[in-house]
Amino acid sequence: MIKVYSRYLVASEPSASLITESVAELVALASAMAATNQEAFEKASARLDLLGVAREDRIKAVNIALLVKMTPFNQLMDLAQGSLAAGGCGDGCGCEDGCDEGSCGCEGGDCGCGH
Repeated sequence: MIKVYSRYLVASEPSASLITESVAELVALASAMAATNQEAFEKASARLDLLGVAREDRIKAVNIALLVKMTPFNQLMDLAQGSLAAGGCGDGCGCEDGCDEGSCGCEGGDCGCGH
């Protein structure tokens, strides 16, 4: 059973855990990066220094955080690119079902929107 106290989850019964102090700090580092919280990032990084956590592990944690943070942005950029780019399907050129060479800005059978 898990109980919530003051905005933190607390397990009521201790059990074996994979979350060591080092792993918790890596999670904190990644969370700080994803939240764009420089102060929290610096604190977690300092604690990881004290714990002797390898630079490569920190880089992995940061890369995971950036991947999570950037996925919605990249999806929106892909949508905007496909909808608004010259010759894209979103501009009403009629190539939603595929492109014919030379029509609506299509080059090589590709109108730039993946069709």
